[in-house]
Amino acid sequence: MAHAARARGAGPALRSRKRTDTAAIVQGLRRIVKALHTYSQEVRRAYGLTGPQLWALKTLRTNRWMSMGQLAEALAVHQSSASILVNRLEKRGLVRRTRGRLDHRFVDMALTRRGAALAAGAPEAAQGRLLHALEAMPARDVRKIRRAVDRLVQAMEATDVNARFFFAEG
Repeated sequence: MAHAARARGAGPALRSRKRTDTAAIVQGLRRIVKALHTYSQEVRRAYGLTGPQLWALKTLRTNRWMSMGQLAEALAVHQSSASILVNRLEKRGLVRRTRGRLDHRFVDMALTRRGAALAAGAPEAAQGRLLHALEAMPARDVRKIRRAVDRLVQAMEATDVNARFFFAEG
């Protein structure tokens, strides 16, 4: 009987805690999205690049030479998205592609001097910080977040939304 009374009394407290947690999650997501959006606007204003373009430059700066597949993996996007991104950077003279000496099918990318100078003076990419933060977490925590985000995407009916990067055309 005492157990049943405690269970009934815990109901409103648990519902209140769930509302508090839900509000904190929504507020946290707002902060993350706002930080990514603000960063993207600042990068466009200061450097004339999208956030993902700068992220690619920073990644190439760190790794010196990369294949398209390696860059796509580092940016957590499909290879076709990385290719579109690199095409735009190459047109601006920030990245160069070099065919493999032994096997011409392989193409590596590196920064030009101009691209390296721009990447050196720019702040760390916000999307990169997000990715690195997730990679630094224990695998168990990342799996829990993944499952929760998957459920949110389904609840928002957003499973068919193509979102390669935050706040960018490519």
